Amino acid sequence: MSNEKLMDSTLVEELQERIDALDLDEAMDAGVADGFLTAFALNPEHPSKADMYPYIFSMEGDPAALPEDDRILELLDIRFNEIKAALAAKGGLDPVIFPLVDENDQVITNEEGIEALEPWASGFFFGMLRWPDEYQQSEEVSDLATPILRNLSPDSFETPEQAQEFIDGYRQGEMPKNLEDALYDLVKAVFDLKQLIDPNKPVTRETPRIGRNDPCPCGSGKKYKQCCGKKV
Repeated sequence: MSNEKLMDSTLVEELQERIDALDLDEAMDAGVADGFLTAFALNPEHPSKADMYPYIFSMEGDPAALPEDDRILELLDIRFNEIKAALAAKGGLDPVIFPLVDENDQVITNEEGIEALEPWASGFFFGMLRWPDEYQQSEEVSDLATPILRNLSPDSFETPEQAQEFIDGYRQGEMPKNLEDALYDLVKAVFDLKQLIDPNKPVTRETPRIGRNDPCPCGSGKKYKQCCGKKV
């Protein structure tokens, strides 16, 4: 496996260019795919890449939609492994976000700039739809995911009623005022979901510790300290 990091902007650009070259109407762009891969990494059922990668190129997850371009799959592997490593380390996750720029090509970082999180959030939400029903229907999951899902666009819903329900459910209370705060909340939500779904557990001893004066488990009849305990 290559030691390259997908967060290198040149690799993000390469992934986007290769996806564009596929000319697939349903293919995710690199930012959407990054959100989807993050939700995939959190999936409690731990599905295989063969099951999940097709959704990046087809809304129905058609395996035939997987590209013949092995480099695209390699780039996705690099990024997926990086996401999993960040989740395991409880830090270091850096979502692929394409920030908005003004007429002077300056990054918009105020409240207006928060809109840049929508593609990543939509990919994450699509990945959540692959989670088991008990997680999709969990109020606790919904609450923890709010800083992510509030970045979805109401325009992505089929009816005004669905859009209003979304706004009522996820855009209540105090909202972030700039891109930095919104991105911080989004990343924190990912780790909060990780802790709920798959908490890092301390390693525990499966068998009781043997006392030095206990009978040796090898069956010699000697005390542990006079037998196998000498080897420790």
